[in-house]
Amino acid sequence: MVRGEIPWDLRRRGPKDAQRHEARVREAIRKNLRHLIVEETIISSRGDRKVRVPVRYLDQYRFRYGRQVTEGAGHGPGEPGDIIARRGGQGSGGFAPGDAPGEDVYEAEVEVDDLVELMLEDLNLPRLAPAEAGGIDAEEIRFDDVRRRGLMNNLDKRRTLLQNVKRHAAKGEARIGAFDDSDLRFRVWNVRERPRARAAVYMLMDRSASMTTEKRYIAKSFYFWLTRFLRCKYREVDLVFISHDVEAQVVSEQEFFTVSSSGGTRCSSAYWLALRHIREYHPAAKWSNYAFHFSDGENLAADNERCGELVRQLLDVCRMVGYGEIRYGGWGSFYGSGGKEPRRPQSGLHAALARLEHPNLLLVCIDSRDEIYSALRAFLAQEQ
Repeated sequence: MVRGEIPWDLRRRGPKDAQRHEARVREAIRKNLRHLIVEETIISSRGDRKVRVPVRYLDQYRFRYGRQVTEGAGHGPGEPGDIIARRGGQGSGGFAPGDAPGEDVYEAEVEVDDLVELMLEDLNLPRLAPAEAGGIDAEEIRFDDVRRRGLMNNLDKRRTLLQNVKRHAAKGEARIGAFDDSDLRFRVWNVRERPRARAAVYMLMDRSASMTTEKRYIAKSFYFWLTRFLRCKYREVDLVFISHDVEAQVVSEQEFFTVSSSGGTRCSSAYWLALRHIREYHPAAKWSNYAFHFSDGENLAADNERCGELVRQLLDVCRMVGYGEIRYGGWGSFYGSGGKEPRRPQSGLHAALARLEHPNLLLVCIDSRDEIYSALRAFLAQEQ
């Protein structure tokens, strides 16, 4: 059959079905973002390749026969004593092997940047406002003026056509006539200087021995998406990574995401290092600074008050400071309780920071992986 003989709507059916399928997959991913963003395949990908995201099978609309409400033998509801087949399901106790079919799972291949875009539609980053003084100005070319003379490449067709209609209407002619030089309108561009945001984001993470594998995974997942957000939305943002146990140090991004647990916990070392680094490299008069810290709160009791004082000083040079406390496993999970004890209401460090009662200090608590998305929303919501 010659291609030209195929009806146009039939030729478009394939691309239309493909677009509809992609839209359904995108919507399914959007509804499950809270669970998808903690997938280990994504966090371990470093964001430089496609990842396979599990999505529930997308069933198409179709006619389907009605299902029996009761079990029968094929000749009516049956009589007491008849032997009939049983519905498939789990064995007794809920842990025995079952014989019921499971749900189909569709694996969609998605770019990490596409996931970032979906999340950015729901989350807004903190406003990285330009520094009040000493900011860098960027040149911006804008067509913001209209003149009667100019290059034909810059001809404003809409305004030229409108001027032609006006000229003929003044003569009582409601039409578009021959164009005259007086009808021509040209767009003219000007160079404007606009302030460019100079922002620095400090990422602090507790790597002490009490930070178990799961706790570190929660913290790294948060910072993974935070770095993706910042690099996607802002061109010039300095990212500073600080890991600490009893001592703190500035590390590379690769070391930050691959660090292991060891040592005790003194959170004040990280706050002090961040404060010194800001004063030396990102003074508040020229930079918009933000600081985020994740820990399990199992800090030295004698160090909590010092942490509160250092965070107070950080708030003087930062537009926002965020502290996330990971309570996964409950109090004393590292010290042999196995996570069976009730979770503490708050740690001493959390209480010391809460007493500051500063509007630019945000505190969140995370009990499981599923709450990472809520933490992102709390820290990054634009209204904050």
